[in-house]
Amino acid sequence: MKNLVILILLFPILFVAQNKEVIRINCDSIFNKKGYSVALEFDPKDQAILNILFTFSKKINGKEKIIYQEKLHSQFQNMEFIDFNGDGIKDILIENTSDARSNLTYHLFIVDLKNQKLRKIEGFEEIKNPNYLKKYDLIDCMVMSGKNWTSFYKIEGNKIKDFGYVIEDGEDDNGKHLEYDKNYKLTLEKILKSEKEKK
Repeated sequence: MKNLVILILLFPILFVAQNKEVIRINCDSIFNKKGYSVALEFDPKDQAILNILFTFSKKINGKEKIIYQEKLHSQFQNMEFIDFNGDGIKDILIENTSDARSNLTYHLFIVDLKNQKLRKIEGFEEIKNPNYLKKYDLIDCMVMSGKNWTSFYKIEGNKIKDFGYVIEDGEDDNGKHLEYDKNYKLTLEKILKSEKEKK
């Protein structure tokens, strides 16, 4: 079975303002050098589905300028910084939900420092335990369930493309080994071939 990438959760700094908690995240150093900051604001008493206010801002001439702001759902109010499009700049993942098997989903925002904007990727929050494959510019996942399984995805524009493959791990109903590693490799090769033919 291929190695899983363990995503590291950052420990936030808490502020209290008007009975709401503002989590101000220490951004990746590349953001700090350019004056960017990220904040999650939530009211512990608020039971609404959209329970946090996400803000990405930049300090210009001593004043905070909001670049992007949106209300989102986040079960645990966690955030991570991982490059998900291979440009060398870490993007922003905000934890969305966790299921009974602790499979995590996230909101993904691609960071464009050149144009000073964020690009939200629609459908990314449907991918459980997303993992970026930089070498192939693809995303895979390892989902823990009755039978663990993997699928492949790609960011196209502002949306997620699901290649439609499901590779199961373990044994089938007859006790036969499913050869996960072999099927993973064959499926990846098939996807890369189809993507190359499109160009």
